[in-house]
Amino acid sequence: MSEIRLRGVTKRFGDIVAVDDVSLDVKEGEFVVLLGPSGAGKTTTLRLIAGLERPDDGEIFIDGAAATDMHPADRDVAFIFQQYSLYPHLTVFGNLAFPLRSPRRRVSEAEVAARVQSVVQMLHIESKLGNLATRLSGGEMQRVAIGRALVRQPKVFLMDEPLSSLDAKLREELRIEPKRLHRTIGATIIYVTHDQVEATTLADRIGILEHGRIVQVGAPRDVYGNPASLGAAQRLGSPPINLLPPVLFDPATMPAGTSTVAIRPEDIVLHAHDTRDVLNLRVLEYSPLRHLLIMERDGTAIVATTMTERNFTPGQTVGVSLPLRSLLYFRSDGRRIPA
Repeated sequence: MSEIRLRGVTKRFGDIVAVDDVSLDVKEGEFVVLLGPSGAGKTTTLRLIAGLERPDDGEIFIDGAAATDMHPADRDVAFIFQQYSLYPHLTVFGNLAFPLRSPRRRVSEAEVAARVQSVVQMLHIESKLGNLATRLSGGEMQRVAIGRALVRQPKVFLMDEPLSSLDAKLREELRIEPKRLHRTIGATIIYVTHDQVEATTLADRIGILEHGRIVQVGAPRDVYGNPASLGAAQRLGSPPINLLPPVLFDPATMPAGTSTVAIRPEDIVLHAHDTRDVLNLRVLEYSPLRHLLIMERDGTAIVATTMTERNFTPGQTVGVSLPLRSLLYFRSDGRRIPA
């Protein structure tokens, strides 16, 4: 397996800057997830690494070698697309064997059979070897798509939202599959998603993309607890982080230039009774099954998570504290302000 390095990589499509001065180091054997909304530049970044797009500026290194001008076939990376792109006229065996039968590889049929058998055992699809691709379920097609990359034994796996076309139940069941494979074979994986649950479940590190730029890279817990920007703060967390106007707070407690104050729902402290010493909010909705309390103050909704056995009714007043140590401050441009 290999490391990947991007240095100042930029890609434009006409007037649109899809990837903007991106630098990223992915260590050998690391599982890195690129997380961001549609149009953030995630897929384009993968395509640049794979050689399917050429950067307008910057350099790409694979396993220490300059790869910016290298032909895609010479980069030894496997790209698993959002759509599985299996050959419908081939069986599962034929689809898995196809990349090994390329004239560039010159793999013997005995080696082809051995590699395919090893992969289907790893993916638990031995019984499907003779099935045509058109007779597979969505989950089976996803496993075959991953298997087709595995048989090549590439340096790097690039995965572009491989679970997004599955229904919610199946996506949840198969979410752990890429991580299990990572632990089994120690692969270097760069995985693209807009799903924060996938990102936090799978990643050793998460790279947050906004408008073609990587705004933060770190372990999921670090990005969640110490976001570098308002966008990064909003990208992780369910329910989402609360974004509050500065007027709710004592100006003496806030850094200069604060435009938005944020706090995680689990950091809000509920009091047994409303009191003058805390922030008093009106209850909008309470969901005891989800442990969610939705309140408001002057038109601003505030969500808290709570495990209390108390019952709350709409219109009721509840006293809450917003601990200073849990507050995050952001400028109008979304940049984090140190407390």
